[in-house]
Amino acid sequence: VITDDLDAARAIGEHAAAFHALIEVDSGEGRGGVSPTGDSLTAIGRALGEKLAGVLTHAGHSYSCRTVECMRQVAEQERTAVVRAAGRLRAEGMRCDTISVGSTPTMRHAEGLDGITEMRPGVYMFGDLFQAEIGSCAREDIAVTVLASVIGRRPEENRILVDAGSLALSKDRSTEFTDHDAGFGLVWDVNGKPAFGECRIERAYQEHGVASSDGPLPFDRLAVGAKVRIAPNHSCLTAAAYDRYHVVEGSTEVVTEFDRANGW
Repeated sequence: VITDDLDAARAIGEHAAAFHALIEVDSGEGRGGVSPTGDSLTAIGRALGEKLAGVLTHAGHSYSCRTVECMRQVAEQERTAVVRAAGRLRAEGMRCDTISVGSTPTMRHAEGLDGITEMRPGVYMFGDLFQAEIGSCAREDIAVTVLASVIGRRPEENRILVDAGSLALSKDRSTEFTDHDAGFGLVWDVNGKPAFGECRIERAYQEHGVASSDGPLPFDRLAVGAKVRIAPNHSCLTAAAYDRYHVVEGSTEVVTEFDRANGW
């Protein structure tokens, strides 16, 4: 359990029997969490009492970075915030066993993790087009794609229609303001290779996606029924739509399935 609220901390301290709590620290994003230097930190720690497990932060502002140096700076800001918070709690006699940080760009580019006990990056395990654009991974490292079928063609417009729309892909447009706008996702061949130029989903309807490319599409390889794979802008949103993942390794053969833990 995570909290940055004094009343919630008091309730946890008084009533919680089965769980402990981490204090959320604001390391610069300004979304949630208490200041690592403010009075609320120690007040919440005292209210939690023996239920205090440690401190946690998420440097979501690292997603605004466009250079490696910026990500390194945010990573150090993230680390410093929770280490400082933990030091203040310990100085007042409180235990602080867990010192947790986590965002994919800072995980990728942190130069040091002194004092940190846990890293919890999310999309780091999959990668996506946005992470590739900001330098957290390469496009060829993206591990999640959506399998779709060509269900319509418009050669005169250099477009194809696929059976994957916003429900299958999400409507995330995080690459829109990067150097390479991927629309609602990039269309690759069934082997996960960018074989159709910069072919992107330019319009996403509920069940359908309309894709076009900067260059001529190879319609002889994109017949109705042909399978394609679509790389997402934001793997977290896309992957959350499915109850399991079909795992392939170097081919189109499914070698195993991973069930997804839903309901959180």
